[in-house]
Amino acid sequence: MNKIFCKRPKIREIMKVTSPENFHSFFVKQSVIEYFKHLKGSKLGTVLALGANHVEAETLIRFPFDKIILTGITPPDDITKQIMKKDRRVSYSIENIEKLSFKNASFDLVFVKEALHHVPRPILGLYEMLRVSKKAIIFIEPADTLLGRVLEKLKISSLYEKNQVGNKRYRDNYVYRWGHREIVKILNSYYLESGYSVIFSNCWMSNRYNLKYCNLVKIFNLMGWILSFMPLNRGNYLMCTVFSGKDKPL
Repeated sequence: MNKIFCKRPKIREIMKVTSPENFHSFFVKQSVIEYFKHLKGSKLGTVLALGANHVEAETLIRFPFDKIILTGITPPDDITKQIMKKDRRVSYSIENIEKLSFKNASFDLVFVKEALHHVPRPILGLYEMLRVSKKAIIFIEPADTLLGRVLEKLKISSLYEKNQVGNKRYRDNYVYRWGHREIVKILNSYYLESGYSVIFSNCWMSNRYNLKYCNLVKIFNLMGWILSFMPLNRGNYLMCTVFSGKDKPL
């Protein structure tokens, strides 16, 4: 039987977030901890991090994975190369998320942070993650919520990324946002009745006004945590951890 859980970050954890960069690291750490809890003492095994660079690498190397394989569509940046030299567990491969070159169930964990929405067919990318994973997948992506859509119409929604010319929003970026029901339908079509379990965790993150002061960032995170209690709204950021069922499709 399939199981679906929704968790909300604890308020004391949210209040430790002092910058947008700290927010991203927070979600990566929380997601890996959930994975570790599910294993109940077993080895973390190998992890495949899609669309990754030194940001993911710096967090993942803190955990006892046997191997950490980073992928991207371009060669690794200089910081990632330095990490690879210092930690022999880390390697890099150029891959297309929509058509991974790996065999089925090649990795214990498949991880992605803010990369699925960049590909033309993000759902296909999610299916590929499910295909090459053995135990679990984790993806951290923009969330689709009612309040988020209202704020988008009013043009006061979060500024997720900046272009190279100023503070204008990308119109070809963060176009695809994920919803809980949509993800469950995809998992049901893939796993059927194989007994998968999924944990959703949402939070609000805003750098709309280019906040630079720690106290203001904490206030906005606290307001976002309160907003997450509203009906049909769980935040503009989604962390999803999916644990594989006993029987996987061929």
